[in-house]
Amino acid sequence: MAGAIGPMEIRPDAVGHSQLLPQYFGVVPEQRGHGFGRALWRGAMLWGQTHGASYQLLQTEVGGASDTLCQAEGLKSLGFVVTTSV
Repeated sequence: MAGAIGPMEIRPDAVGHSQLLPQYFGVVPEQRGHGFGRALWRGAMLWGQTHGASYQLLQTEVGGASDTLCQAEGLKSLGFVVTTSV
């Protein structure tokens, strides 16, 4: 196995729009750089579209692999959240 993505689920948001729930996905380190993550992500987006999702919110670590992928796919940031231990 090179990687995985999920869950694949659509639910209504607070105002009734169909949202593709955020997925967790990853590619094992030794298989990165071969397009598997991009294929997983594009497959999930196509699945959501064909199953009626209106949108999906994504969460990434700034500068991380998923952030780089999202930027390469033309997505734009809606903002940042910072967490700090107290």
